[in-house]
Amino acid sequence: MRAGYHSESPHEVLLHFGTDAARGLSRKEARRRLKRYGPNRIIKRKRPGFLSIFTGQFQDLMVLTLLGATVISAAMGEFIDSLVIACIVALNAILGAVQEYKAEEALELLENYAPPSAVVVRDGAEQEIDREEVVPGDLLVLTPGQRVAADARLVEATFLQVEEAVLTGEALPVSKDASLILPYGTPLPERKNMVFAGTLITRGKALAVVTATGMETEMGKIAGLLSSATGQKTPLETRLESLGKVILVICLAICAVLGVLGLMRGMPFHEVFLAAVSLAVAAIPEGLPATVTLCLAIGVQRMAKNGAIVRKLEAIETLGSVTVICTDKTGTLTKNKMEVVEIVLPEDLRVPSEGTRASSQETTGTSVPGHGVGGRESRSHFKYGDRRFREILEVAVLASDARHPPGDRSLGEDPTEQAIVARSLDAGIDVAFLDERHPRLAERSFSPERRMMSTKVKTSEGALICVKGATDTVIPLCRSQKVQDRVMDLGPKDREAWEKWVDSRASKGMRVLAVAKRMEAQGSGNRALKGLQEVTDPEGYQETGLVLLGCLVLADPLRPQAKDSVEKCKIAGIRPVLVTGDHLRTAESVARETRILSREEEGITGEMLDRIPESQIPSVVESYRVFARVSPVHKLKIVRGLKKKGHVVAMTGDGINDAPALKEAAVGVAMGCSGTDVARESSSIILVDDDFSTIVKAIEEGRCIYENIRKFIRYLLSCNLGEVITMAVSAILGLPLPLSPIQLLWTNLVTDGLPALALSMEPPDRDIMKKPPRDPREGIFSHGLLGKILTRGAYVGGVTTLMFVAGLKLWDVKTASTMAFATLVTVQLVFALDCRSETKSFLEIGLFSNMYLVGACVISWLMLYATVCLQPLRVVFDTVPLSISQWLGIFFVSVLPAVFGVVFRKG
Repeated sequence: MRAGYHSESPHEVLLHFGTDAARGLSRKEARRRLKRYGPNRIIKRKRPGFLSIFTGQFQDLMVLTLLGATVISAAMGEFIDSLVIACIVALNAILGAVQEYKAEEALELLENYAPPSAVVVRDGAEQEIDREEVVPGDLLVLTPGQRVAADARLVEATFLQVEEAVLTGEALPVSKDASLILPYGTPLPERKNMVFAGTLITRGKALAVVTATGMETEMGKIAGLLSSATGQKTPLETRLESLGKVILVICLAICAVLGVLGLMRGMPFHEVFLAAVSLAVAAIPEGLPATVTLCLAIGVQRMAKNGAIVRKLEAIETLGSVTVICTDKTGTLTKNKMEVVEIVLPEDLRVPSEGTRASSQETTGTSVPGHGVGGRESRSHFKYGDRRFREILEVAVLASDARHPPGDRSLGEDPTEQAIVARSLDAGIDVAFLDERHPRLAERSFSPERRMMSTKVKTSEGALICVKGATDTVIPLCRSQKVQDRVMDLGPKDREAWEKWVDSRASKGMRVLAVAKRMEAQGSGNRALKGLQEVTDPEGYQETGLVLLGCLVLADPLRPQAKDSVEKCKIAGIRPVLVTGDHLRTAESVARETRILSREEEGITGEMLDRIPESQIPSVVESYRVFARVSPVHKLKIVRGLKKKGHVVAMTGDGINDAPALKEAAVGVAMGCSGTDVARESSSIILVDDDFSTIVKAIEEGRCIYENIRKFIRYLLSCNLGEVITMAVSAILGLPLPLSPIQLLWTNLVTDGLPALALSMEPPDRDIMKKPPRDPREGIFSHGLLGKILTRGAYVGGVTTLMFVAGLKLWDVKTASTMAFATLVTVQLVFALDCRSETKSFLEIGLFSNMYLVGACVISWLMLYATVCLQPLRVVFDTVPLSISQWLGIFFVSVLPAVFGVVFRKG
């Protein structure tokens, strides 16, 4: 199917599809086209099964290393060791597979935005059919409350308005006009002669010829983009992958060297192999993957309490590396709900030298000082009891069809009119009683050409004409304006003042409606008061000679915390970028109010972006902070361009149009309340409260967790290095094995595990949000971490070996092995307290400021003590009881680095 139907007339499109404008397609032809084009549904790509996803988890090098240790341990008869390692590997694989399997559900949820049925004209009669049976060339019958079943070119339209926020992100319904013929390549949000699958009819009615179904619709194209979008590998994944490679190489190299040395000395092959297995178990930090997963899981719980649900564990850490946040406007920075944010009466703009002559008409009313606001924030500055304020709202309601506040979109009511109803209800106006007091006698509906709506209602004094609409339409029809308690002429300077004021509000992306009325004389209204027959008589009243009551300013207000959240992002070195389907002027206004954009800076539109060569896209997107009138393809292009420039991108959004970019970004942040299911399933994090400020809390949590991960990586690797040194030095010196594989495994999984997990509970530093984001290319061992690991690892290994050698000289091998085992564990537990900070001693930050760590160290040491003192455990771990003097020696060498903390911490 060709594109560009918006640039052709309805007759040309009908001719192209062979559709009769009155009779539609025949049933026979519809069946033939259904076979040719297929059902009108989004094709579900074949999803990988859970087993396939699960087996894919075993491609990670760290996992392969652990599996190697499992096989070696089992081959040597160490079945307990191999069983524990295998359990850890399986647990991590299951967690990863479940997360990936859930993410595959995003495509299926696009079905939620396809209506179950559609009304079409076939063989000259309207009939309701299943949406999957709609074919290109079908004539769709569109009425309020319906979701459009397929992309279509309008043939006829009467006062049609369509809400397209799900595709374009624009909150207000768009007026449509079937007679328009637009230039080829007109951006999707500006195709006023087209309707699109999944959008909602809010007003009017229309006939439209279907131009695209299924995957050829704009909704289908989004599904295609969603399936092609590739997630960015997170910094944590990259670093752990690098770490796995390093550990694997080191482990194999050391095992090979020591194996050769052993064989050269004439050691039996079995002993050499057992030594190699012990060394491999010592070198591999079996608890690291599980500890990272548990640390991230704890972060999930903390973030949930702050209003953020994490779907992908690694996203927590990735937030700490985010350099750019691409945020949508509607529903993210704003509330996605139209509100009356300002009411202006004529006296507010009154020019003293103009209109001093009062009209003969008598009116009543009082002034309402301070009843408006200048920004987009919604504030309640109105005096609800004032008659003038109530009057303008009552006339606006009488000139509207909506009778419910915003909330239920299925009613098909206009959101702008619903906002007027909501403000009227806040003012204490009984809308139902208002209709009873003033029954409608006639009406002239809103249309894109008229840009206004008027009604004629019954009052005790005669017929009242109520009008609301665009200021440039309504104000020219006004002869006078109501100033306090008098009706005064609307002079040229008054009109000029209104025009300037309207421009000031329009420049901020607000919508201004003028409200006016005219009371017909009792005599001229008698005929109208006899019944409702004039409703069908468009000439029953005149819309001229009106009295201007004032103007209502409507906007999608900013969220209360939006400005502060943007400012916090800037302080944290994160660049907020506004990406929206709305008009450029509106986007720039919101960006300036939230301080995303400075007064001098400007934005760029998707159409401008299309004219830029592909090679220049990364540089261009990096230089702008506002992107308006963008399509899903543009959003993907922006995210990919930023990624090519080395940025770690977070993308926020709530619509279907955001889903591909959410999936492409390193962190996709979806709105929980206003967001679509597709956006939520494509995201990494969901904001329960839809509050942009929650992102800032999530970033702080992400940075804290990454710092804590560094702490326990420092702890675990230093401890494992100490174990490697102990085993390697003993082998080189020809000493007996100081530790058995099960003692090493027990130390790594239990003694190391609890303190490492407790380190993840460390509270964040006070200045963590005053630091810039981490460089995405920064290694996990940066800022001297590797030096600290090597220094402390050398101490742990050296002191354990010395205690083993001393035990051999003073006692027997079994006692020496037990002393080495107890020394290794105790030294590590004291070291855990030192890992709480990379710049301060735990004595400076307070021993009891992290009670989780204190408790973990106490429990772990008691478990060590149990293996030495309890007879059943002594048999399993091959230990003997130690004397008080032996324990004192162990404690001394363990606390020595803490006493001289400056020397050993900065090494």
